[in-house]
Amino acid sequence: MEQNNNAKNLNVRDWIVLSTTMIAAVLTILALIWQARPSTGIVSITFLLMLSFVFFVNSVSSNSRANFEAKVGKISEKKISNFVTFAEYSFGFGFTLVINAFSILGYKYLLDFMGREVYVLILPIAFLLTAWFIIIIYNFINYSGKVWRGLRSLKRNLWTLLEIICLVFIVLDFFGILVIP
Repeated sequence: MEQNNNAKNLNVRDWIVLSTTMIAAVLTILALIWQARPSTGIVSITFLLMLSFVFFVNSVSSNSRANFEAKVGKISEKKISNFVTFAEYSFGFGFTLVINAFSILGYKYLLDFMGREVYVLILPIAFLLTAWFIIIIYNFINYSGKVWRGLRSLKRNLWTLLEIICLVFIVLDFFGILVIP
């Protein structure tokens, strides 16, 4: 019987703490950027950060529910696993929104500070390339050396696609084709 209880223990506490930390970071960043707003982009940045807040709250809630249900033991492990998976997707999407908001925020601050110099584009490009490089390393570790299997992950590909779209918007904004509000 004790072995059955140990099987139901979930390690979601770290994810709850991490999501809660992200909530605090997002709210702090929102408060700070509104004190020293870039001339443009504040609407998009705020929108992305507020949406990420919702996804991080959902991650905390879903992980907490999975933890509670595992302790009570009245629902199937499959359903508990579904809560954990939902929390993982929610956290990942929220993090993607934060990455996009930071890309725009850094770009807009540099644009205000330096003007339309080509090297202003280096920040968002370097920022996103670094994030993608870290994802590739993570996939390599996570998929035991089968990095190509990790690159076929639908969720990570969707998140990366959203980051690429954000970078395209930044480039279009830089050349005056599109204005990020």
